[in-house]
Parts: sequence; C-alpha cells; structure tokens
Amino acid sequence: MFKRTKTMGITIAALVLAGTAFAAEIGSYPSVVEHLSVSKNTQLHVREYWKSSQGQEATWSAEVIDVQGGRKGRVKILAADKSQPTYKGYNIVLVSSDIAKAADMKRGQKIRFKGNLKDYAQKDAATVIELSEVQIL
Repeated sequence: MFKRTKTMGITIAALVLAGTAFAAEIGSYPSVVEHLSVSKNTQLHVREYWKSSQGQEATWSAEVIDVQGGRKGRVKILAADKSQPTYKGYNIVLVSSDIAKAADMKRGQKIRFKGNLKDYAQKDAATVIELSEVQIL
C-alpha cells in the first residue's frame, strides 16, 4: 500500500533513536516521584515507567540525614529532598563505595551526587528511591 523509500527508513530510524534518548533521560527527584505516584497515574504507567527507568543514571542534590555501614566497602547514605514527603526523615538511599567522602559528611549537609536508579518503595506517604554505584560530586 505504501511505497517504502530510503528517506522514510531514515525518518523512522531517527524517531526510534529520539524516543530511546527521551526514555533514557531521568529528571529531578520530584519528577521521578510524580511518575511513580499511583494516586496520579495508573499502575500500568508506574510499572512501565520504572521498567524503562531502572538502571538509568540520575544526578540530584539532597540533604544528608545519616550515613550507615562502612562494611564490605560500601556505605548507605540516607538523604532527603525535602520538597517531597519523607519516610523517617529521608526519601533517597545512596549506596556508595566512596567511604572517605561519606565519612566526612555532616547531618544537614547538602550534597550533589550521581548514581543508577536501583529500586523504589512506597513507605507511608513517601516514595523512597535507592541509587547504586553512587559518586559524590
């Protein structure tokens, strides 16, 4: 019915690549929380959004609430983006092997970091997101 042309093939390839690039972009913590909200989105949207986002790199800022661990070469940094509801004071969990930087952190300190989206959970009214392979910037 349609005659396929070289231009059409290139256009389709460009659209596929553009869609892939868009899906790989992770926004701010609040925008990710917005997509994961079952009160604002369908369960299918949340599941598909997380499926396409899991493992993607995010660069955010947050306030240090506590630092735990140090065993097995890893620490957990509990942090908060206070523009969103928190669970026991935090809503972001950072897993990092940078023990030296983590040891120098103070409660209430604002940090910038990048890491890969690993997991999330709905706890009370908060969405807690865990990032792995975190680098403190």
